[in-house]
Amino acid sequence: MTKNDFIKDLAAALTSYGVSDAANTIDYYDELIDDRIEGGETEAAVIASLETPHQIASQLADQFQPTQVQHKRMSPVLLVTLVVLLVLGSPLWGSLLLTVIVLLTVGYLLLWIGPFIGGTLAVASIIGGAVSLVFSCFVTLNEGAVVGMMQLGISFAMVGVGILIGGLTWYFSKYIVQFSIGLTRWLIRKSKRQSKAVA
Repeated sequence: MTKNDFIKDLAAALTSYGVSDAANTIDYYDELIDDRIEGGETEAAVIASLETPHQIASQLADQFQPTQVQHKRMSPVLLVTLVVLLVLGSPLWGSLLLTVIVLLTVGYLLLWIGPFIGGTLAVASIIGGAVSLVFSCFVTLNEGAVVGMMQLGISFAMVGVGILIGGLTWYFSKYIVQFSIGLTRWLIRKSKRQSKAVA
């Protein structure tokens, strides 16, 4: 077997055994063979002195295989003690949990109060401007052209302000939605890490 054949077989064996550090292993054996050949040994003698590629891959797979985590069952005494402590400590942790829930709810409400107010102002301005536009015709007939034109101008201004506020609210709401989603995902990841740390 030549050096190239050995390296090809080793690469195939490492892949089949699922060894994660295959590139470093191949480099190591490539350099090892080259060094021993430079030291005066023949290529065939060096390859014959090494283990087979499958033996090397098998040993590496066994060496780096993750150890199985064994879950032990909790003893009944420990379980009862834990339940009693949770019940007795509920006035403390229950109130803390309620505080966290209230703070999160208030935080989300404060985050969304701006878009809610902006949307309400936009709808009110557009509806108010539309109603004012309809009634400007009656005002013109009853009060005169000057007052009617003033009413018409106010109507257009209200509709314009409503459209402007609505556009700004829509624009900033996209960023608030993204921020809310990011915050929610961060809180979920944080709580999962805490629960894993406790477990």
